[in-house]
Amino acid sequence: MVNENQSIAKLCPLCGEPSMFDDLTEFYYCDHCDQFTRWLPDSYTALVTGPPGAGKSPTLHNWIDFYLRNGRPIILLAFDDAPSNLRRPLGDYTQDRLRHHESNGTAVLVDCYSSLAGVPSQEKYALKNRVDLNEASLLISELLSNMSQMRSPKVIMDSATPLFTYKDPQLVVQFLSSMAVKVKSKGAALVISLTTGTVNEEIIRRLQTLVDFAVEMRIIEIDGRSKRQMRIAKARGQRVPYEEWIPLYIGTKAVSIDVGDDPSKYERLRKALLSKPP
Repeated sequence: MVNENQSIAKLCPLCGEPSMFDDLTEFYYCDHCDQFTRWLPDSYTALVTGPPGAGKSPTLHNWIDFYLRNGRPIILLAFDDAPSNLRRPLGDYTQDRLRHHESNGTAVLVDCYSSLAGVPSQEKYALKNRVDLNEASLLISELLSNMSQMRSPKVIMDSATPLFTYKDPQLVVQFLSSMAVKVKSKGAALVISLTTGTVNEEIIRRLQTLVDFAVEMRIIEIDGRSKRQMRIAKARGQRVPYEEWIPLYIGTKAVSIDVGDDPSKYERLRKALLSKPP
């Protein structure tokens, strides 16, 4: 648990605000700034990969909160669970304003799960067949068209792993590649998460070549404790010189990284994410 009375030991090197200390993970985290998310461009494609429990979904929920707070609409395609089960964790990250964003059309949750479970969907938008790639493509196009007057929508597929379970992987790669082109042509962004160990590593490497950003996540054991880490393997279409594994904190309302006490390390990461390809 977090000890709120813990004396502040250091400041966040990114925003300069006091960091909080989590006793369980022994991690200083910051919930005052948006970490590296603020350095992502408006229009891009990204692939977030890692094993179960590495923090992919909470990280994407954190990104969703950032975009909604900054006037960017989101389309979340929920393949792994029904949207009704996602609203509570999403609500934590969006300060319980998710329903407000849904009511004004800036947040759309698409039920891609219920059809395979054999139960009727309760959502306004749902796939009749979650592995019908043509149906998914048409619905995404429709939703992007509905948001054409809004600034830079974000299409988030969390997770696309089931597509590889029920469809020919080559067809799925072609679908995701075509969606990336379609989404970017509209000035929007496409973010895809995949579970390693389930999807073939060769497929993941191939997809990494097709996206602008590649974020890898993992869990390791350090001194008998499970620790989450992440690294930016690719940024703005280029392999980055900053490939170190960075400690990652997943809280109920915050996701933080910690590159250490040296502010120059954050500067290196910032330059890696902001650098333009030659």
